[in-house]
This record gives sequence, C-alpha cells and structure tokens, in this order.
Amino acid sequence: MILIYSVLVGFSIGLMGMGGVFLTPVLILIMDLSLSEIMGTVLLSFTATGMMGSLMYHRRGNIDWSAALLLGSFSALGSIFGASTNLALDEEILKTILGLFLAAIGVFTLLRHKFTLTLGGFNNIESAVFSVIIFSLTGLGVGFASGLLGVGGPVLLVPLLVAAGWPILLAVGVSQVVSVFASLAGAAGYLQAGSLSPLLAFWLAGGQLIGVVCGSISAHSLPENKIKILLGTALIFLGFYFTV
Repeated sequence: MILIYSVLVGFSIGLMGMGGVFLTPVLILIMDLSLSEIMGTVLLSFTATGMMGSLMYHRRGNIDWSAALLLGSFSALGSIFGASTNLALDEEILKTILGLFLAAIGVFTLLRHKFTLTLGGFNNIESAVFSVIIFSLTGLGVGFASGLLGVGGPVLLVPLLVAAGWPILLAVGVSQVVSVFASLAGAAGYLQAGSLSPLLAFWLAGGQLIGVVCGSISAHSLPENKIKILLGTALIFLGFYFTV
C-alpha cells in the first residue's frame, strides 16, 4: 500500500513539483512514528525524487542552473536550521504551522496573478547583485520551511517563482534541483537526532521515482492553468486537514 501511494505522490511531484506534501498526512495516519520522524524520513526520500525530477526537466531544457544552484546552496543552510527548530517544537504546534503554511501557499498559488514579484536576472552587474541577494534570502527561507515542516522546498518555491512571472515548467524544474539540496541537508539533521527511518525512506523513494518519471512527462502535455488550479486546490485541502 505504501509503495502504491508513493508512486501516486511521485506522479504529483513530477507533475506539479510539490506534490510530495501529500506524504506526511498519510504517514501520520498509518505509521506509528513521531511527526519529526515522519518529516525527516519524507525529506530523505525527496532527495532521490529531486534528482530524478532534475534529470527529467533538464533534458527538456526547463532548468535555469545559475538560479537553481544559488537557491539550492542557501536552501541547504536554511534546512539545517529548520530541522533543528522542528525537533525543539511540540507536535501539535508543528501540525498547526504546517496547515496554515499549506493553506496560505494554496491561496497564493490560485491568486498569483494578483501578485507580482521581482527576482531579477544575471544579465548585468546591477541586476546580478540584486538577484544574488534576493535568491540567497529566498533560498534560506525555502530551506528553513523545508527543514521545519518536511515538505520539500518546491512547496514554497514553485508558487514564488510562478508569481515572479516564471513559466511553471521552469519553476518546477528549478525547484527539483533545490529540493535535492534542502532535503539532503534537512534529512542529515533528523538522522543525527535519530528521527528518521532509512528503510522506510528507501521504499518511499522507490515508488516516487516511478511516479516522477510519469508525472514529469505528463506535465509537458498539460495546460499551465490547469496545473496551477490543481496545485492550489490540493494545498488548501491539505491546510484544512492539518488545522482541523
């Protein structure tokens, strides 16, 4: 059952870049593990799916590597602090934070046309300096959220990049690379604290890898607007689940 479900989650990761957040609520219901252990295990599994997703999107030319590596490097640092904060908080507080976080991102995604962000570019000195600062801070924030909530960096990064005017496929592709950095760094923190199940992460990763391949192929054949609606609605639903 876990393997089948992880395939479906992997499909949503490949399709939307952030479907991995579906893992946490199901594991809470069916596994006798602490919330921190579930989040740490999920993060470790995201390392493999992020690598596969990066490969699939790179082959189709949907990764800006200069932005991805900068965001990823700082997300790793943020994820370490996020994991440490997670381990110090009460589980009920974590659930509430996670629920509010997902709901807010879902609403933001659905209404993203009302928001405009500027992340800049690297085509001249002024914009390059501005971009390095903004991307570094964004990476730290995304990484912290990833390590704290075990949701993987894409759950926050994809909506932010889409709001900044990036094509959704490029946003998803970059988020796959960033998820590798953030997930690996955060998982290391959970592993050091003994809040991680390597065997479960292995099975979760195996199923997700199959799904990621199928999802990434499907993403390139679906209209962007439908992906955005699906993404936002799913996040709001998850937010409601965690806060009720």
